[in-house]
Amino acid sequence: MGYIMRTRHIDIFTILILLFFGCGQTVSKKTIKVSDTDSMTPNTLSNKNMVSDSLTSVKVIDKSFHQRNFIKIDLDEKIGGKTLRQYLADDKIPNVFKTVFQGERALNDDEETLALIDSLFSKDSERHPFYFVLATRTMWWSDGAFSEPLGEKAKKYVETETKQFLKYFETEKVLTESDFNKWTEYVAGEIGITDENNELQEAENVRKRMMESYSDCTLAEQKEIDRFIEKVMKYNP
Repeated sequence: MGYIMRTRHIDIFTILILLFFGCGQTVSKKTIKVSDTDSMTPNTLSNKNMVSDSLTSVKVIDKSFHQRNFIKIDLDEKIGGKTLRQYLADDKIPNVFKTVFQGERALNDDEETLALIDSLFSKDSERHPFYFVLATRTMWWSDGAFSEPLGEKAKKYVETETKQFLKYFETEKVLTESDFNKWTEYVAGEIGITDENNELQEAENVRKRMMESYSDCTLAEQKEIDRFIEKVMKYNP
């Protein structure tokens, strides 16, 4: 009987100790909501997406060129060594390209608007940086009849103008990882249309064509090609 009483006494004492120390501690939980960067609204725009918690340092994710210029385009930002202001004042750039770039014209499937997709293959080296950023920018809001030819030409462009494609993402500060990912999305979409049920093999074929197009690429550039294809494959598992 005495053993039972002592055991109960110890159990009660242990419980009191646990309650005492438990009450002195608090656990804080914080739910972090990350907004979808593909559907930006004016109220959510800033130059960076910030994601943070109490246990890790702040992570910074670069937005695409389109997202950063959703409300107002910075005309002093440079592409290919020239400001956007200079490109928009260039009489040799079709006016429809300028109005689409500034969001003043819808992306229709008319001949004039579709011409901006073909500008990806322009041999005008002075204005091509603008054409490339323009095509990249349209990827963020195009749909329907415009998206299909854009995806087709995007795939052909990375396969045949691989060096130029990689150089833009290496040298043009206005282009971000988000833009790079958008290109992989369009190429993957085109593969899904033309090579249904054979997507992974076609992605490998794209890799092969990119390497053939840029046979003297550096090891670092080859890794970028591999990284591009890996992202394409993720859209077509």
